[in-house]
Amino acid sequence: MSAGADSGGTAGRGLTAAHDAAGLRNVGICAHIDAGKTTLTERILFLTGVERYVGRVDEGTSVMDWMTEERERGITITAATTRVPWRGAEINLVDTPGHVDFTVEVERCMRVLDGAVVVLDGTKGVEPQTETVWRQVERRGLPAIAFANKCERPGADVLRCAEDIAERFGRRAVVVAYPIGGGDTDAPLTGVVDLVHMRAQALDAAGQRTLSKVPRSVADEAAVLRAELVDALAEIDEGLFAVVCEGRTPTSEELLAALRTQTLARTVVPLFAGAALMGHGVALLLDGVASVLPSPSEGRPPELFHVASGAPFDGAVPALLALNFKVHSKVRRGERSDLHFVRIYAGELGPGSRVWNGRTGHTEEIVAVLRIHASDVEHIERAGPGDVVALAGLRETGTGDTLTTEGADARLEPPTIPTPVLGYLVEPRSDKDRDGLRAALEQLAREDPSLHASLDPESGQWLLEGMGELHLAIAMARLSDEFGVEPRHGPPRVALRESVRASAVGVGLVDRAYGDAWGNARVEIELEPEAEPAAVPVVEFEGTALDLPRTARRALEGALLAESSSGPTAGHPVVGVTVRVTGATSERDSAPEVAWAQAGLAALRDALKHAAAKAAGIRLVEPWMSFVVDTPVDVSGGVIGDLNSRHAVMDEILSTGTVGRRVVGSAPLRELIGYSTELRSLSKGRATFSLRPRGLDFAPAGSSAGAPGASGEGPA
Repeated sequence: MSAGADSGGTAGRGLTAAHDAAGLRNVGICAHIDAGKTTLTERILFLTGVERYVGRVDEGTSVMDWMTEERERGITITAATTRVPWRGAEINLVDTPGHVDFTVEVERCMRVLDGAVVVLDGTKGVEPQTETVWRQVERRGLPAIAFANKCERPGADVLRCAEDIAERFGRRAVVVAYPIGGGDTDAPLTGVVDLVHMRAQALDAAGQRTLSKVPRSVADEAAVLRAELVDALAEIDEGLFAVVCEGRTPTSEELLAALRTQTLARTVVPLFAGAALMGHGVALLLDGVASVLPSPSEGRPPELFHVASGAPFDGAVPALLALNFKVHSKVRRGERSDLHFVRIYAGELGPGSRVWNGRTGHTEEIVAVLRIHASDVEHIERAGPGDVVALAGLRETGTGDTLTTEGADARLEPPTIPTPVLGYLVEPRSDKDRDGLRAALEQLAREDPSLHASLDPESGQWLLEGMGELHLAIAMARLSDEFGVEPRHGPPRVALRESVRASAVGVGLVDRAYGDAWGNARVEIELEPEAEPAAVPVVEFEGTALDLPRTARRALEGALLAESSSGPTAGHPVVGVTVRVTGATSERDSAPEVAWAQAGLAALRDALKHAAAKAAGIRLVEPWMSFVVDTPVDVSGGVIGDLNSRHAVMDEILSTGTVGRRVVGSAPLRELIGYSTELRSLSKGRATFSLRPRGLDFAPAGSSAGAPGASGEGPA
């Protein structure tokens, strides 16, 4: 962390050119909801001179929460990006959502970042959604640092946060900052101790950092923690171990070098501390981002795949390589205007650059390259490797597309988009609104790929599906606020699935003309139920099916997956089953791919019909949620009884102090629709809960697909 007093930033925005990649930091701020991510980002904007005031989430003045719904609800809905200067580094900062319904927004941002700042509520430690975002950080192999926020509040405990990280993340947390006052002490929070340099950091009247000696009130604790920091790093860092073996005290530079090495190796998580609302500890955290987290050139090289086959790509990296990880759409004067957020891995982009999209097979021209600051944009002349910018002018590029040099047969791994779990049936209030509703829904789905909109041509209703009640509520509000469309919608519909209870076989045969060719194909398949339902069926080939050409197998597999989207009883997609193609024969020398595909469809329908006719029949599969409920002891009996009535599976019931209980478990999503209202009533507003997706599971015995919330009804 830095070696002198500073203001750190450069006044105003004024960033019109891409910085050298060695000085770049692409960092995401992530946390459980209400841990203080956006407040921290607002303080960073002020401290670096990018903004003249500190925005407040509770007052609806935050710069990063720029959407109307974000300011009204006081939560982050869409990831907002900005760029700030700090002591020789340029930091592309992404403020991500904390609510479970917007986890996909965090996921697609993590895909293009090089490091992460995980924010903890210092009074609560690691919370359920904190674990969710940590799994995303781990899945992407990102080095991370943590920030214990809200240290001014009673109950805040940095050391307990470190223990939580070790226990829940499985990674050793090393405390590098310690609060001066605050928490359960009798003194107010006045600053933090930088344990690397052993000095105190406070704020002057202008909100900028000042440095001083460690106060006598925390000198003993700071000395102990500094010694523990040295010991922890010396155990795993050879350089620091050699220094300790020499019998001398490591310098700040040696300690910082070891801290950086082990952070990049992902063996430790440096834990900073402070209070974002007051500004304490934020400058030290920025020092950590600049000096401990990696530049783009130090990150893992991206994996490349062949465009058509998806097989690993082992050729030379194209001269230009960028990933479009997000699309933000707006309608101005009846015309759509898209901004495409991209991470550049190789080459440079500028106005007039032409890029190749392997998925569409088309070349497009970039009209403008933009630096994004929340809802504001700034035109720049070029952007280079490692940078995160927005592009204007692309018409056919979507989320997850790779932009490269023309004709290149390489693509990057696209973001993972989960299957929606909840939906509304939506219809216009009058026929004149029908076209407007269609355009608005298509716009929302284009911008947010976790929203699915499909039209039922018979009823004229749209099925709008998303990741939860809040996700859909935000979408409905945006239809009204941004698009001027106010459709009617029915009650929530849980996205149900079907699965077979027992194995079944089926045969499909086609023998007909396809243009100038004759197609004769016989396909035999076997359905095998899985112990745990996966999101999509698994297709395997055996026996004579292995003799099919690769293109024919690919066509057959695609047809089987497409046909599994409608089950044999209620039309729900089929999951939790292995589709084993055991035979594929033809009475002729060859058959066109379409013949194999149609024979496969017939075989799957035959097998599903046989499975449904068996005594075991078809089993309902539905999304389940993991929950954590914190409740006072005096109402915990009623809360637990209510959860039991919702077919909940309780994993553990823990004591939280002398007056609280924490209930941890899982339950079907449809049983938890509207649960917040019921819990508020049972506990008189004193209990809280959080949810996260657990995945698909079989419906409990005795439940019905037609239960409230399971299938829903159309709009009134």
